[in-house]
Amino acid sequence: MLIIRQMQAADLPAVVKLQDRCYSAELFEPADLVKRRYLAFPQSCWVATYQDKLWGYLFCYPSLIGKVNPLAEDFTEVTQADCLYLHDMAVSSDARGQGVAQQLLAAAEQQAQQLSLSALTLVAVQNSASYWQQRGFNPVLSLSPEAITNLASYSGQQAQYLVKTW
Repeated sequence: MLIIRQMQAADLPAVVKLQDRCYSAELFEPADLVKRRYLAFPQSCWVATYQDKLWGYLFCYPSLIGKVNPLAEDFTEVTQADCLYLHDMAVSSDARGQGVAQQLLAAAEQQAQQLSLSALTLVAVQNSASYWQQRGFNPVLSLSPEAITNLASYSGQQAQYLVKTW
């Protein structure tokens, strides 16, 4: 049975291994950064497990619509957050087609609504924008110069900043 639960520190080695398998070299983020992100916002990080195997994970944090986190940098805390920023989701190839990503996304959306946040945001990489658009996310066409610069840190990815509001 697939279980979605909050990430624990003990999950981090498996999370880093899954990240390494799912993302291209340009998107590599070191294990110590992954750990710092988890420690900064553990309440908004989830894993999907099946029979004691890590099938997927999702790192999120409260942010502001239009604020793009640069690749390979710490998450920054904001005051008056209005969205939950989905920074990193990966699903094991063993789990594709099992609804893992949808269940992780549902956990994030539920938390955002519980926190009275009005949106989910993310940077789509590795040609995933159409996947996210099928789930209600739309491209943000007007970004600040800082956000455009930060989006460019996802080099070679044709990165797009997307938002889902309710």
